[in-house]
Amino acid sequence: MSRSHEEGTPSLTSGSLLARNAYINLVGQVLPILVAILAIPLLIKDMGQDRFGVLALAWSVMGYFGLFDFGLSRATTKFVAEHQARGEPDVIPGLVWSSTLSHAALGLLGGGILLLLTPWLTGSVLNIPAELLGEAQTSFYLLAVSVPLVVTTAALRGVLEAVQRFDLINLVKIPASMINYLGPLPILLFTDSLVSVVGFLVFSRALVLLVHFFLCLRVMPSLSHSFGFEFARIKPLLGFGGWLTVSNFIVPSISSIDRFMIGAVVSLSAVTLYATPFEVVTKLTVFSASLLSVLFPAFSALSVGREKDLYRLYGRAFKYLLVLVAPIVGVLLALAYDLLALWVAPDFARYSAPVTQWLAIGVLVRVLANVPMTVLQGIGRADVTAKLQLLQLPLYAAGVWFLVTQMGIVGVAIAWTLRAVVDAVMMFVATRRLLPVPAEKPEAHFSWTNIIVISGALLIFLGVGSSLSEVVILKFVVVGMLSLVFVAWEWFFFLQPADREAFLKAARPLRGMVGKNSRKEPQ
Repeated sequence: MSRSHEEGTPSLTSGSLLARNAYINLVGQVLPILVAILAIPLLIKDMGQDRFGVLALAWSVMGYFGLFDFGLSRATTKFVAEHQARGEPDVIPGLVWSSTLSHAALGLLGGGILLLLTPWLTGSVLNIPAELLGEAQTSFYLLAVSVPLVVTTAALRGVLEAVQRFDLINLVKIPASMINYLGPLPILLFTDSLVSVVGFLVFSRALVLLVHFFLCLRVMPSLSHSFGFEFARIKPLLGFGGWLTVSNFIVPSISSIDRFMIGAVVSLSAVTLYATPFEVVTKLTVFSASLLSVLFPAFSALSVGREKDLYRLYGRAFKYLLVLVAPIVGVLLALAYDLLALWVAPDFARYSAPVTQWLAIGVLVRVLANVPMTVLQGIGRADVTAKLQLLQLPLYAAGVWFLVTQMGIVGVAIAWTLRAVVDAVMMFVATRRLLPVPAEKPEAHFSWTNIIVISGALLIFLGVGSSLSEVVILKFVVVGMLSLVFVAWEWFFFLQPADREAFLKAARPLRGMVGKNSRKEPQ
C-alpha cells in the first residue's frame, strides 16, 4: 500500500469506487438474509423450538451488546477519514489504537454486565424450560465472552470503512453472517447441545476479530510501527460517539413503543398483524444502509474543504435512493392485499394491507431522510440528529397512544409514517442550515415538477390497487406495466446523464473484490 493511498487520495471519494462499494454492501446484506430463510427451518427441525428459541435469543444478545461500542466505531471511521483528507497520516495510528483499546475496555464492561445478569435472565426473565436451564445458562456465559470480541471488531471495521475497503469488510462479513445460520447444522449431526452450537459461534467471532486485525495491518502498514494509547484522541471520539449512541437507542425504542401499545390497547394477535408487514416493509432500508455506510466516510472526508463535491454526492445519493425505492413502494401500495393473501392468508391480509400501505409510504420517506442525517453526522453534527430524534420520541409516543385508541393498528402505522415525515423535514432543514454552502451553487436534488410527478405516480398505483381489487390477474399486469413506465420516466427524465453513467457503474460485474480500488477522480 502506497503512502499516498494511506494518507487519503481523491480516489477514496470517487464515484466509481463509491458505487462499487455500495453494490458490494447490498450483496453483503442480502446474501445472509437468503441463507437465513433457507437455514432457519432446518435449525428449528434439528434443534426443536425451545432450543432454537434460546439460539435466537443468543443472536439477539450478540447484536444488542454490540451497542456497547457507544458509537465509537463510526466515530473512528469519521476521524480517520478526516485525517486522511487533511494529509495527517502520523495522527492515525494513535487514533486507531486508542479507539481499539477503548472498544476492548467497553466490550469487557458489557461482557461483565452480561455475566452478572445471566442467572437472573435465564432463571427469572426468560421463560426457559427447566430441562434447558443449565444449557441456556452456560450458553449465556459463553456469549458474555463474545461481547468484547464483537465490540473490538467494530473498531477495526470502522478503520476499513474509513479507507473505503468495503470489499475486504464484506469478504469477512458475508461468510461470518452465514456461519450464524449454517455453522450449527454440521454440529447438530453429532449433538443437539446448545452449548456446542453457541461455543462454535463465539469461536467464529474470535476468528473474525483476528482477520480484521490482520486486514487493518495490511491496509495501513503504519499501524504496525506505532502502538499506544493517547487520551487526547478519546475525547472527540466519545463526544461524537455519545450522540450516535443516543440515536442508536431511540430507533429501537420507537419500534418497541408501537408494539407495546398495540398489545396493551388492542391485543397480542394485533401485534402480529402489525409486526409482520412492518418487518417486511422496513427491509427496504437495506438500500439506504448499503449506500450510506459507504458515503459516511466520503462525506466526512469531503467536509474538509470540498463542499461542492459533498453537495453533489448528497444530491446523487438522494436521487439514487428515490429511483430504487419509489417503484417498489408503488407496487406495495397497489398489491399489498394480494401479496399478503398469497404469503399468509386472505383474512390476515384484510387487516394488514392498510398497515402495509401506510408503512410503505413511511419507509420511503425514512430512506430519503437517512441521506441528510448521514450528511449531518459526516460533518460532525451527530448531536443535531440525536437531539431532533429525542424531541420526536415523546411526541411519537403520544401520537401512537391517541391513534391506536381511535384507529387500531392502522392508526399506529399512520403515526409511524407521520413521525418519518416530521423527521425528514427536520433533517433536511437542519442540513440546509448547517452544511457549508459552496461558492458555486450545486445542482438541485429535484424540482417541484418531479415531486408532483412522483406523488401522482404513487397515487395512481394506489388507485389501481383499489379499483381492480376483484380482478387480480389484470391488476398484476397493469401494475407491472405502470412500474416499467415509472422506472423509464425516472431513468430518462429524473436522472441527469452524469447520474445515469455513474448509476450504471454500480451494476457492472464486480471484478477483484479484494485489493482493487478505483483511482478515478470524483465525478
